[in-house]
Amino acid sequence: MSVFAPAMITLWKAIESHGIDPAPLFSAEDINVHLPLDPCTRVPYLKIDRIRAKAVEMSGDEAFGIRAASHFEAPQLGALGYAWQASLTLRRACLRIERFVRVINSNAVVEVIDKDGAMVVTLKMNLPTESGFARDDGALALLTNMSRQICGDTFRLNAVNFTHAPPKDIKPYFEFFGCELNFDRPDNQLLIPLSIADEKLIGGNPELALLNDQVIMRRLAKLDRDDIVTRVQAALMDQLPSGNFSDDSVARTLHMSVRTMHRKLAEVNNNFRNLLVEMRRSMADLYILDNSLTLTEISMLLGFSEPSSFSRAFKSWTGSAPSEVRQARL
Repeated sequence: MSVFAPAMITLWKAIESHGIDPAPLFSAEDINVHLPLDPCTRVPYLKIDRIRAKAVEMSGDEAFGIRAASHFEAPQLGALGYAWQASLTLRRACLRIERFVRVINSNAVVEVIDKDGAMVVTLKMNLPTESGFARDDGALALLTNMSRQICGDTFRLNAVNFTHAPPKDIKPYFEFFGCELNFDRPDNQLLIPLSIADEKLIGGNPELALLNDQVIMRRLAKLDRDDIVTRVQAALMDQLPSGNFSDDSVARTLHMSVRTMHRKLAEVNNNFRNLLVEMRRSMADLYILDNSLTLTEISMLLGFSEPSSFSRAFKSWTGSAPSEVRQARL
């Protein structure tokens, strides 16, 4: 149960903004903060939760979690923050959070689905908290703030759902979220209009986003040595552009035999071929939207020996040729 240490900067600044010295609170939990924080550092979740709870108590601010979000900047999330900023659409950005949220909090879960004309982003922390509303409010506000940063003035919410009861003072909630607020709901959720979720963003850069995805996957592979799927995906992502990859080369990278790798994948109901196809397909979906890359370059980046091989594979995945999909989407 750990959290990404650089994300603590938001909490540190939020405490300072209330005129409270955060250093003693962190020191009481044996956490020595020296900025800038090492992006590889992990901090026990329970310690951070206790610090946040104490800050809420000392500040007397029921909306502490919401106000903390104003101190967030994407680089505080490292490669995930940069990948978020380079996402082509808000939907793709949220899907990155869904996929990589374990980098931020090892027990958090994010789910993204479409329902009733909205993209619904559900946040599940899956751990007890001493900080009342602040933890969940902070997560919802943080994701809202991140969305505003990449969408600009066009961003708006249909509604926000909270699992907790209504606060005594609802005004800060309306002022921050600017939409319908629903309390005592089963899940903490943001409801985002589909038109906003799928609008192309000015700062979108699929190639840059994918490069940061690679960094994240390597970090996840190191974070959880038992996650064979993530480790294989990270190795594949590194090896595909060279064209010289195989189950043997990936297994060697993971310091295990091919038989052991296949056995471990089978234990989680997966296999090497499925992961290879999934990796190529997801990367192709990103690359095809980057008009700076030719289809020949995309085929090489995905490890295909010939552009024709890539075209056949792409058509089997989507039912359309890559040139047709590119023309329709761009």
